[in-house]
Amino acid sequence: MLSDRANRIALSPTLRINARATQMRGQGIDVVDFSVGEPDFPTPEVVKRAAKAALDANFTKYTANDGIPDLKKAICAKLERDNGLAYSPDEVIVSAGAKNSLFNVAMALYDEGDDILIPAPYWVSYPDQVKLAKANPVIVPTREEDGFRLSPRDLAAAITPNTKAIILNYPCNPSGATYTREQLEAIAEVCVREQIWVISDEIYEKLTYDGQRFVSIASVNDKIKKLTVVINGFSKAFSMTGWRLGYAAGPREIVAACSKIQSHNTSNATSFVQKAAVTALAECDMDVERMRQEFERRRNAIVYRLRALPEVSCASPSGAFYVLPNVTHYLDREFAGAPIRNTYGLAYYLLKEAHVAVVPGEAFGTSAHVRISFATAMDRIEEGCRRIREALARLEEPRRLRPRALNNVVTKVAAYAETRPVVGLESRNALLAEASAHLAPDAYFEWNAAIAGIVVQLRTNSPHLADFYQENFYPAALEGDLEPHAVIYAVKDIPGREPSGLVSLDTATGFAFNTAFYGQVRTLALQLASEAAARTSGALLAHCAALDVGGHGALVWGGPGSGRTGLLAAALREDGVRLVSSDAVLVRLGAAEPVADLVERKLYLKAKWVGKLPELGKLLERSKLENMVVSRDGCTVDHPGDECPLDRGAAVCVEASRNGRVMLDPYWLGGAARHARRTAPGLAVLLARDPVLPMVQQIDAREAARILASGQLPGAAGKAVPFANPHLVGLDAVRSDLLRAQHERLFAATKVVMLNTAIGSADGAAKRLLELCR
Repeated sequence: MLSDRANRIALSPTLRINARATQMRGQGIDVVDFSVGEPDFPTPEVVKRAAKAALDANFTKYTANDGIPDLKKAICAKLERDNGLAYSPDEVIVSAGAKNSLFNVAMALYDEGDDILIPAPYWVSYPDQVKLAKANPVIVPTREEDGFRLSPRDLAAAITPNTKAIILNYPCNPSGATYTREQLEAIAEVCVREQIWVISDEIYEKLTYDGQRFVSIASVNDKIKKLTVVINGFSKAFSMTGWRLGYAAGPREIVAACSKIQSHNTSNATSFVQKAAVTALAECDMDVERMRQEFERRRNAIVYRLRALPEVSCASPSGAFYVLPNVTHYLDREFAGAPIRNTYGLAYYLLKEAHVAVVPGEAFGTSAHVRISFATAMDRIEEGCRRIREALARLEEPRRLRPRALNNVVTKVAAYAETRPVVGLESRNALLAEASAHLAPDAYFEWNAAIAGIVVQLRTNSPHLADFYQENFYPAALEGDLEPHAVIYAVKDIPGREPSGLVSLDTATGFAFNTAFYGQVRTLALQLASEAAARTSGALLAHCAALDVGGHGALVWGGPGSGRTGLLAAALREDGVRLVSSDAVLVRLGAAEPVADLVERKLYLKAKWVGKLPELGKLLERSKLENMVVSRDGCTVDHPGDECPLDRGAAVCVEASRNGRVMLDPYWLGGAARHARRTAPGLAVLLARDPVLPMVQQIDAREAARILASGQLPGAAGKAVPFANPHLVGLDAVRSDLLRAQHERLFAATKVVMLNTAIGSADGAAKRLLELCR
């Protein structure tokens, strides 16, 4: 339902943590909030009086889209006075906050395919704003021992032909890192040489310590000024966070583009707030300096206390109002048996057990730190540090080896692309030529898989697809001049091509273009093997699940929304039940009773299996994963109480992993007691989900085959899915009749029932299934 754009980003982690702390305070809990990124001082009185005067003068109407003239002139004067930068009013745009200014620049400057460099640690919104512009955030790590400053060498090494810009934030949120003029000159030299834009976020400009004077990179020389967009605002220096006012200054063409974009979203910033900002720039230097001095005093106090914590190191920030203590020592500890896997887990623990709100470092691109804001009163700093000390002391040594990092591959395309049939040899040959042209010899993988006695060869330039294909199916040996029965070309990085799947059944050739999602390749392989198996041996590769119950087999068909996964998981919790396959078996229809075989070496399961069968969670560390959400910043689910399983030490968030897959060895479920590679099916089950129908009704073979071929299983969600197989392609009348005849023959050799999962629970339906099977 939601757009891909919305699904690619998550709620700001800092806002999430602050909302959770606010909720706890509303419940009467005393929370020390180190998460909030705003000064705790009131807005200067002179600014509030100016806003009131504007309101009294009825200055409440629309203004010029890019800001009132008085404010733009005041900003130009400020930039020249404080930064040595000469800008004219048409090179300045006023927006509803510096975040809005950054967003406008992203929309105006970044294009799809552009690489935007972001030094880490970084402010949480930078990568998501880049993604919203359809560009690529490229994270450039900095080092704690270098004060988290970007070096010219690391900058130069990160630049590619696609690099469009770098976002440079200093003093930095979250590290507090600043730069000297000499350091900025070296960075500017690289940017000018490579002709990349600099988005200079200077929102913390006024908050520097130890006598360091702020220098804007745009002031280094005229060449870098022409490539720089300066971002600033009123939230931090003037304690005006809720007023929402910021600005951008830069080349006219960039500012004009920002103005066009702003005219179609926020329009002008609030009118009377702009009037108040003129006063802030003219009359608040002393207020700003008093706040700066108090922040420096607090910085000294909190750094001293954090450095006194056992096994914690903490660099002293040169600016802003954050510290970034290194808490690596505590990331392999446990509390009440729950592991602290990462800084999200540690932040969750500190909030729940110590009632101290900090922000996980992963939100800022660092896995070793948490961010603590010292924009709070001195007594709260002392109390918060005391609570942190006591909470860290309560953490226990792990009772088992520290969990291994999960083998999780995130693909750009994370779902099935539309698969279309290829008609005619000429079309197939054109696709073959296109695929072959992009399979470079130095990035070519080939693997022969044996699927139901059929050899299906994969040719690809994707290491991930080659890896999963080799894990999924048994290898097949081709000797001499023997050719495979079918070939799949899975080719990525084809310019201008949309992700797609194509299959030529007549020539046994499949294509997967510009998608590394393994499900696409697997379904092509199964369909091509199914076609060949039907021709060569008359076997049926059925799209159904298979269970073995004490030597008696049950085949289960169910469309989308049928409750099949929950039913199977409930059945597997019963004694004597073994899983053969979750969705595909080869059924041989000989003279004797039918036999159903698993055709895969490892199972490729949807993420929801982990939720339905929790013991699978223990197997994730040795499984291959695809598109699973394993970090809190990747979770887009609105959990009750905003408590994600990842906060509590879980390896994955199953609910957020809508497109996630797990590839695991079925014997890991419990050996031969929980898994069988073959069964003799005596029961065929079609799942319905209709509260009007009885729970169980027996149907004859012909009617069952007709229902399955039509795809009209009662109560199934969405459109009809013939043979309960959403991936069938090229299903013409001839192929449909053949599949229907094969299913009817199978059903004639078994007892066929329709099981209604809309009545009762999954456990109840599973018990009825097992009764019928036995």
